[in-house]
Amino acid sequence: MAWSLSFSRRSLSVLAGATAAAALALAGCSGSSGGTDAGATKAASVKVPAGALVKGGQITYCSDISAPPLTYYDTAQKPVGAEIELGDALAAELGVRANWANTSFNGIIPALQAKQCDAIISQLYIKPEREKVVDFVPYMYASNTLVVAEKNAKAIKGADDLCGKKAAGQTGTTIVQYLTDQSGKCAAAGKPKIDIRQFTKDSDALQQLRLGLVDAYGTTLETAAYVLKQQPGTFGLVGEPFNRIKVGAATRKDDTALHDALTQALAAVRKSGTYDAVLKKWNLTGDDIAG
Repeated sequence: MAWSLSFSRRSLSVLAGATAAAALALAGCSGSSGGTDAGATKAASVKVPAGALVKGGQITYCSDISAPPLTYYDTAQKPVGAEIELGDALAAELGVRANWANTSFNGIIPALQAKQCDAIISQLYIKPEREKVVDFVPYMYASNTLVVAEKNAKAIKGADDLCGKKAAGQTGTTIVQYLTDQSGKCAAAGKPKIDIRQFTKDSDALQQLRLGLVDAYGTTLETAAYVLKQQPGTFGLVGEPFNRIKVGAATRKDDTALHDALTQALAAVRKSGTYDAVLKKWNLTGDDIAG
C-alpha cells in the first residue's frame, strides 16, 4: 500500500473508534473470519474450472480486515465493508461460498503464494513491482478528496475555491503537496495563497475542520467516506477525487483460470448494478473504476 496516498489504513484506524479498535486487535494475525453462503443460493454465471480453488465450493480471500469502510469487523465480529460486499458478490457469480481469511497486510502476498487463500481483496494498490509477482483484476480506485463542513459545501466546490482560505492535511502526504501546488496556482492568478495547516495525525486535521478552525480538510476518499457514514449531515465532499491509483484483486501468476473467472464475475457484478449499489452505500462512488 502506497504511503504517498496518505496510507488510508493508518488514517482509517485512527478515525474509526471502537469498531476499528476491535478490527485492529484482530488484524495482527491470520485466520478464517468465516464467510457468506451467497454463492450457494444463486446459480453461477461464471464457471470456475475444476481445481482452480484451494477448496472446492468456496473462494477464500486474504484480507487485512482493519480498514473501514472497506473491510472491518462489526460489533458481532462479522466482516463487513465495501470490499467484503464486492468479494461476496463475486463469489455469488462464481456460485461458491466466500470465505474471508484475516491476514496481516505485510504478509498478504506471501500468504497468497503459499495457497493460504485463492485471491487477495484488501485495497492492494496495482504497482509495477507487485505486477511482477501477482496478477490483478482492477475493481476500484483509491484516491484523495477534500472535505468541508456541510454548511460550506456550496461556497467551496473544489480546490479552486480555497484561495485565501485555511486547509488542513496530514504531514508528509501527497495531499499537502496537492494543496501546495494549488496555493501556487492561486498566487499565479493574483489571488491569496492557501493557508495550509499540517498535522501529524489525520484525525487532528479532521478535528480542526470539526471545530471550524480550517475551511477544508484533505484525506483519503475512504477515510472521508467512513466519516460521512458515522456523522451524517456534518460534512460534505467537494471537487473531483485526486491522486487516484487503481486497486485490484490479486491472484497467483500461475492461476490464469481464476484470474479470468474473477474478471468475468466482476463484469457480471457491474452489469447487474450490484457494483454501483455497493459503492453508493459506502459513499465511495468517486472510486468507481469506470470513473
